[in-house]
Amino acid sequence: MFGSSFKLFKVFGIEIRLDFSWFIVFALFVYYFGFNYFPAVLPGANNGIIAIVTIITVILFFTSVLIHEISHSLVAKSKGTPVERITLFLFGGMAQIEKEPETPMSEFVMAIAGPAASFVLAIIFGMIWLLTGKYEIIREPVRYLTIINIILGVFNMLPGYPLDGGRVLRSIIWKVTDNLKKATLIASTTGRVIGFLIIAVGIFFFFTGNFLNGVWFAFIGWFLQSSARMGYRQLIFETSVKGIKVADIMNDDIVLVEKNISLQELIDEYFMKYRFGRFPVVEDLRSERFIGIISLHDIKSIEKQKWPEIRVGEIVKTVTENEKVNMSMEISEAIKKMGKSGLGHLVIMSGNKLKGIITKSDVMRFIKLQSELH
Repeated sequence: MFGSSFKLFKVFGIEIRLDFSWFIVFALFVYYFGFNYFPAVLPGANNGIIAIVTIITVILFFTSVLIHEISHSLVAKSKGTPVERITLFLFGGMAQIEKEPETPMSEFVMAIAGPAASFVLAIIFGMIWLLTGKYEIIREPVRYLTIINIILGVFNMLPGYPLDGGRVLRSIIWKVTDNLKKATLIASTTGRVIGFLIIAVGIFFFFTGNFLNGVWFAFIGWFLQSSARMGYRQLIFETSVKGIKVADIMNDDIVLVEKNISLQELIDEYFMKYRFGRFPVVEDLRSERFIGIISLHDIKSIEKQKWPEIRVGEIVKTVTENEKVNMSMEISEAIKKMGKSGLGHLVIMSGNKLKGIITKSDVMRFIKLQSELH
């Protein structure tokens, strides 16, 4: 996303989060509806009614976006794919689906679910629109919601990855070629082309006096083409590490640090000598009872003049269960675990003794070497 987000609630076991960038588009919609659209189509309504209708319409719009993403997520979960969260942000919503679909059909059904939900919502709002012809205060908001859900469904069916239409395209090419990598390359390339075309439309609007629409289209195009590029890179990465276990990468040539040495000794005798970014700390070298990991980042928070006085054991944090992994874990899952928990390392234990460490840099070096060899 663009920045930090916070949790709103859970639905069907899926965490719904709000990115702070969402407030930008929320403010734009409130301004558009409250000061332009509804005052024009509801000329007899007072400011209080306009404000209420505006807030309800904006909430229903984002609810429509959320239902679109929940539809994807429920299908994914029904296919055995975990979905941790859905985040509403500047450009709409995004479901965090944990892994790629197992089959082209799973991809197709998962992708089509979102636009189908939008079209169903358009039908529901459209029926309300037809049945409330005499009540403008209801008719005008639902008319807009009907149209916007049709647009949402149609736009998402554009055949460019990572849009839903791009995923449908990928599923078809995947089925025909039996090659997910090739299908993703074609679909993501199409997505980038569509993204650049949308940017071009934005530039056209910008230079013809429609400044706000121009900027909006340009941002959407930029987001689409960059997401398409990153989506393909992500697949290449996951393909390159598929089948690789933690045991294949972990560093078992470990240099242990006793908890009773000073930070100055740690700097001089370990960090400067071995040039590692972090070291495992033990009670003593004889028992090798593992305590935790200490890194340069931990030491930087301590004033330099205090380094000779402070012992490693005083600042090292005890290893948590969240930092521990099994040797048989897929490296892709280990990377996700580090990312979610904000960890720079994971440890492999046997009882109270440390068997090995794995860091993000270990993974990247391994992948780089593997790509050079192949």
